[in-house]
Amino acid sequence: MRAAIRLTGRLAVASIVFAVAALIPLGANAETGPTKVTLTAQQLGAPLSVAVLTCEPSGGTHPRAEDACAAMSATGGLIEEMPAQNPHALCPLIWRPVGVTATGLWNGKPIDYAKTFANDCVMRSQLGVVFDF
Repeated sequence: MRAAIRLTGRLAVASIVFAVAALIPLGANAETGPTKVTLTAQQLGAPLSVAVLTCEPSGGTHPRAEDACAAMSATGGLIEEMPAQNPHALCPLIWRPVGVTATGLWNGKPIDYAKTFANDCVMRSQLGVVFDF
């Protein structure tokens, strides 16, 4: 009799565990969420360039999504904390400002980044592949 009660209890617990597991989407875990970031770059007088970056799996409209995801992963999606990607670049001292933005979600957390660089060379030396679209 006790064995039957224990077996029934174990089956009830197992049923609850499987029911809860079925509600969790595949690929999700407690530490991460969706990653979808809209990136824009615009040089003074030029059209706006836009790319969508998704990670895990890498994709979206960004032409180098896998590399961009890797670069952003190094700082947990915080672009402002990325080290210079090419700190020894020899950029001209020409004022042709480039404004960039990044908005969306990184592992389920909102990100909102905006910065203006002196020119395209300076921007690429700092941010590298993330804004290479």
